[in-house]
Amino acid sequence: MEAGTDRAQEESKGSKLDGMWVLLVPENGAKTPMLAKAGNGLYLLAFKTGFTARKFLQASQAASGVEPRMVVSANRPEILAAVAEREVAGVLVDYDFGTHTYKEASNLN
Repeated sequence: MEAGTDRAQEESKGSKLDGMWVLLVPENGAKTPMLAKAGNGLYLLAFKTGFTARKFLQASQAASGVEPRMVVSANRPEILAAVAEREVAGVLVDYDFGTHTYKEASNLN
């Protein structure tokens, strides 16, 4: 198989983020994904369900204007572009504000 064919097949599979929920926060007139600092790195917060994303928002008493958004192939490039320049180390999945734990961590793509 040629390298171009491998890339096309990989892109058609989507991303680990597809189907996950992120929290978009107002920043400089745009909406950008919420990040969390853990150790020496920044991580994108992602949630497996809209319910867990809203639960985090309620527990954290996030500022107004923050909204959960499901990541799909149409908005994934925009979400990744918004965090590209911020040296995001990875993704924290289902972060629990009350216990400061998360279910898993993974690479961004």
